[in-house]
Amino acid sequence: MKYRGMFVEITPENGIVREDLDGGAKVCPGYRYRVFSDTEMTDEFCAAVGFELPDDSTENAELFAREYIDCELKKLAQENNEQENGGITIAV
Repeated sequence: MKYRGMFVEITPENGIVREDLDGGAKVCPGYRYRVFSDTEMTDEFCAAVGFELPDDSTENAELFAREYIDCELKKLAQENNEQENGGITIAV
């Protein structure tokens, strides 16, 4: 998948461990994501069904990737703005 100039590799995964409400470990299905800018990998993360994903559909896996990239780009833009202005910016 390509989104905002990034290439995203989405692979099904069956061994993602998350902590349930009781504090116990739960092994979940989900997806592993690898994000590339040109040929260089920039990020790798997982999303588990029942935690970050409502189900194991491809549509929701791709939606999560787009939302994650948008969030990271927004954080990067804010950090760059803070560096350029020499202080802290507040998002309204």
